[in-house]
This record gives sequence, C-alpha cells and structure tokens, in this order.
Amino acid sequence: MKLEIETPKWAEPLLRPSRYKALWGGRSGGKSHERAEALIEQHVLNPNNFSACIREIQKSIKFSVKRLLELKIQQLGVQGLFEIQESVIKNRYGDGIIVFQGMQNHTADSIKSLEGCDVLWFEEAQTASQKSLDLIRPTIRKDGSEIWFTWNPISMDDPVDKLFRGDNPPDDSIVIKVNYYDNPWLPQVMVK
Repeated sequence: MKLEIETPKWAEPLLRPSRYKALWGGRSGGKSHERAEALIEQHVLNPNNFSACIREIQKSIKFSVKRLLELKIQQLGVQGLFEIQESVIKNRYGDGIIVFQGMQNHTADSIKSLEGCDVLWFEEAQTASQKSLDLIRPTIRKDGSEIWFTWNPISMDDPVDKLFRGDNPPDDSIVIKVNYYDNPWLPQVMVK
C-alpha cells in the first residue's frame, strides 16, 4: 500500500523523531489535521502502535479528536486497516489501538494504564493543568515514545505555555507556531 500525505512546509521538522512535539497558534492553522494524519500514518506503518488522545476534560467521546481521525482514515483511503469502535480505533492487522481519555479522570495510579504508549497526543492543551503535565511526562516513557501537544494559547501563564514557550523548553522538543496564514489548504470561508 502506498500512503501519500502532503506535508505543509511548517510541519517538516515534525518528520524527525522528538520526545516532545508542541504546536501552538491561532485557529485554522491546520495543527490538529496535520497531527491526525501523522497519527494515522504511524498506525499504518506499525499496526502494533498504542496511542492515546487526551484532553483535560472529556465528558464524552464526541469531544475528542476521534471524529477527525475517522475523517482522516477515510481521506487517506485506509478504512480497511482499521476497526472503528464506539470509544477506540483498532488496527485490524496488529494489536494497535488508539484510545481517547480525559485527564481529569486520572489519578497517579490510573495514569499507569498509559504506560507503553507510543504516542500521547494532548489536544486543546491550553486547558492542561500542571497536575496533568506532571502525571503524563514520567508515565509516557517507552523508548522512542513521543508526547504531542496542540493548542490555541490563552495565557502565557497556562502550564503548557510555560513549559514550551518559556525560557527553558524541555530538551528534545520541537516547538512550532502555526497560524491560519501558514495553512496552504485554508478554506476561503476562513480567510473571510
């Protein structure tokens, strides 16, 4: 199977492995769409990947990025490789799985369920609490694992902004600012 994904210029640094990949900026830059395609690509290339998509508060699965991932699976023409269930997306030809969770439902003990995770994607990370960041960072520790953050900044005092936009971002971080004018596929309605 040949999988072709167009990569916007701003996303080229993300093609290399890095512990942290942090994408911030205004709406309509394409941050979430690019990360969704990257996550599906990883599961196509390795059908045994374990990924978690989290938000600070997730009252139901409909508030997750699950629908966006389903859309990308269709757009990339890889529907036959995945089994989309109500609360998870499973790889059909491996043990891979994508789960969707809210961080406020986790304690120091329950977060251990994410050990062994290959990719953890924190969407809408501007709402991430310091407690959540403190729980995630040491839990996701598998060799080669990555932690992705996408967010639209609210305040430089938000924990994710302090972590990645402060004076000392973590080693092995790729931090990219992305706005609507960086999106080569920006719909005309958004320009208006």
